[in-house]
Amino acid sequence: MLLGSVFALLKSVPAIFYAITTGSTITLSGLYMQNRSESERNSQRLRHDAAMRDRERDMALRRDVYLQSAEALAHAQEYLAAYAREELPVEQHEALIKGIGGDLNKVHIVGSLPTIEAIVRANEFFVHSIADLAVERLPLRHLREDIKAEEMLLEAAGGRRDEALAQLREMDRVQATESAFWAVQNQVLGDAQGTVEEAITRLRDLKQDLAVREAQHLRHAVDASMAFGTLVVRANLAIRRELEMPLDDSAYLGLMERSQETLARDVDHFHEHALAASRQEEPAGKVSARLAFLRWLERPQAPALAAQAPPAEG
Repeated sequence: MLLGSVFALLKSVPAIFYAITTGSTITLSGLYMQNRSESERNSQRLRHDAAMRDRERDMALRRDVYLQSAEALAHAQEYLAAYAREELPVEQHEALIKGIGGDLNKVHIVGSLPTIEAIVRANEFFVHSIADLAVERLPLRHLREDIKAEEMLLEAAGGRRDEALAQLREMDRVQATESAFWAVQNQVLGDAQGTVEEAITRLRDLKQDLAVREAQHLRHAVDASMAFGTLVVRANLAIRRELEMPLDDSAYLGLMERSQETLARDVDHFHEHALAASRQEEPAGKVSARLAFLRWLERPQAPALAAQAPPAEG
């Protein structure tokens, strides 16, 4: 009975009402689906924007680290090339690699394994090269110390020689005839001149040896720098890949290889020239130190050159 009343009620409702209700339901459903899809797209966009911001921060951090490491490697290469330059102030030389360890160690925090391996290989070669060059530098320091000692000896002997010569000339001026004085001063003059000549000979040999060793040391430093440069090129390529800065690896490596070959030829030419200059013999016709001194000392009737004092008058 109740069910029949419900059906009768539904039949009494106009058809237009059902049409409106159905249309509204479809419209609401469409709006719901549209809003839901828009909400999903907004969520995806927000997640993408957040991921991009995180990526930009990560790339900015890695870019700073890699640029610092690339600069540190360049300073290390310059340090190796200048290692044999004694005229370069120590403070200026050491400043080239100040902080290099920290800059390279940062790569271990943000870098991939291939990049870390490239940096480690370059750093290992740098450390070994510095150790080898430092050992090679020790004999050069000893030679320079020997040269300074010979120069001091030469200066002292020259002073004694000049003093004895001045005494002889003064005795000649006042016509001194005491044979003992002449003999003593002649002995002092001869001994001092002999010491001067020996010191000059040793000094020449030491300087020639030093020049040859310096040229070899410079060559080894430049060779180490160029070999290190090859490892730096590999590290730079790894860094570029990390920073997503594409480069034709083959073309770049070929370019750097040609540059290294040109530098190697220039180094060979300089090394040969330096060795030739250091081993150059005394030019023909050049007066020796002993002969120049004797010519300067010699004059007519000079008692200072006599083996004995002049005979006493009367």
